[in-house]
Amino acid sequence: MKRLPIGVSSFEEMINKDYYYVDKTLLIKDAYELDGKIKLITRPRRFGKTLNMDMIREFYSIDGKDLFSNLKIMNEREFVKDHYHNYPVIFVSFKEVKQTSWKDAQSKIKNTISELMRNTLKIIDELDEIDRQFLELIIERRDISNYEDSLKFLTRILSERYEKKVILLIDEYDVPIEAAYMYQDEDPKYYKMMIAFMRNLLTAALKDNPYLEFAILTGVYRVAKESIFSGLNNVANYTIFSPYMQTHFGFTEDEVYELLKHYNLEDDISVVRDWYNGYVFGGVEGIYNPWSVIYYVHNRIGGSSVEQSLQPYWINTSSNDLIIKQIETNPFLQDKLDMLLSKEELIVPIDPFLSLREIDENPSGVWTLLANAGYLNAMQIHMDRYKVFIPNKEIEKFYKTRVMRWIEKKTKFMMYDLMTSLDEAASKGKVDRFVRLLERYLSSSLSYFDIGYDDAERVYKAFVLGMLSLGTNGYMVETEVESGYGRVDVAIYPKDRRYGEYALLMELKRASDENNLEEAVKEALGQIGERRYKEKYERLGYRVVPIGIAFFGKRVFVKFDF
Repeated sequence: MKRLPIGVSSFEEMINKDYYYVDKTLLIKDAYELDGKIKLITRPRRFGKTLNMDMIREFYSIDGKDLFSNLKIMNEREFVKDHYHNYPVIFVSFKEVKQTSWKDAQSKIKNTISELMRNTLKIIDELDEIDRQFLELIIERRDISNYEDSLKFLTRILSERYEKKVILLIDEYDVPIEAAYMYQDEDPKYYKMMIAFMRNLLTAALKDNPYLEFAILTGVYRVAKESIFSGLNNVANYTIFSPYMQTHFGFTEDEVYELLKHYNLEDDISVVRDWYNGYVFGGVEGIYNPWSVIYYVHNRIGGSSVEQSLQPYWINTSSNDLIIKQIETNPFLQDKLDMLLSKEELIVPIDPFLSLREIDENPSGVWTLLANAGYLNAMQIHMDRYKVFIPNKEIEKFYKTRVMRWIEKKTKFMMYDLMTSLDEAASKGKVDRFVRLLERYLSSSLSYFDIGYDDAERVYKAFVLGMLSLGTNGYMVETEVESGYGRVDVAIYPKDRRYGEYALLMELKRASDENNLEEAVKEALGQIGERRYKEKYERLGYRVVPIGIAFFGKRVFVKFDF
């Protein structure tokens, strides 16, 4: 039984150490034959981009090792004859450039490129004095401006050395841009400086470079509008919306079944499908998250049960900061996410080429972000209109957790106003503002997916009681208290008459549908009178204010009778 490739991104290690490998080698030929000398491929994080890029490097590189025996690409004999181990290849990854300041990011960039340059030291004796000095400047980590021409310089000296054009592979090119965007409030110059550096670096290496055979860049986001590719008219974009390479990143249904079968877990296919399947690339449905599938199998063969092994592996290890920021700072998202979690159809605008900067100016741009990053599926309906939906249970669990945290955060800000209005209602009888704020609070904070049909009223009562208990120092808050000929749902009144003389009695009703909310409120208010709920509190000397609360799903209507 083969070892599982937990966190393995080296193709050589994958093959030589006999890890279980899902053969994606046909990507080598497909990527070569795609239109465009400069090819940009975007896919979500941890869907195999780095491993695939390293595989491409090993195949084409003059210094590559013989790692492809019995793999699918070797059946393409004419292609192999023309291209196998036939080019100088440069492979650089920016996936570790995610520091919190421009100063630290510069240092990481210098280290990354300097290490790349060290691999050319074997030909340093063949360089003239000017080239040797430039190479030494890079290796010695001098001024950051020297690095803007580093990749173009490297393509030239390798091409001259081997008398062949060079293949340039740039992995996770957008990670530095995302980090700069995330931390620009802490370091105001960070974003501007990073954009300028990456634009100069890529333009120098990719625009009209006579030493370049072709280049492939990978990332999560297509950020052309950031001016990263300013002046480049030869970039071909292959996003998750493009009808190309749909199955080369992530696992297909057949590949997952064979993986499970290898470890005698084929009976688990249905639960694995529910949790980790569901991605759509280029219109092809049913792509699995490879990271989560591998970790699931790892835990299962380690002795964990199915239930113990069904965990949000990708969410817990992937960088969610940018996504979380958008969820927590875009209030309109909460209702929309509730709709998605309720399996309602949602049609939204998506621009596959939207920049990170534009999301700040256009909140609806967050849908593009979520789709590109793998947190939503998007199926084109017409032009820029897409149907979006949650891929699987792993992502659903993430949203439920984040939405509830969003509600908790929002609650802290809303609670002060609500409790202030409660003071006015219970002490002075000024109920209108309290009722208005209570309705707004319930409407914006209750999550439909937490409310079942059979026990909806109980959930609402518990929510109202818990919410009011958070800030009712000096008040009694009671539920299901006997009074008159029944039990009042929620009662709030001052503990000491010196602090107020009003008792608020709340009755909750679930409407038959959202068009009958007003009728349900009338029924609630009528029940307070008919069953004489006021009696207990009037005997205590309080003036009673009946409040009716009607609901249907997330729709809420609150009214008082005073």
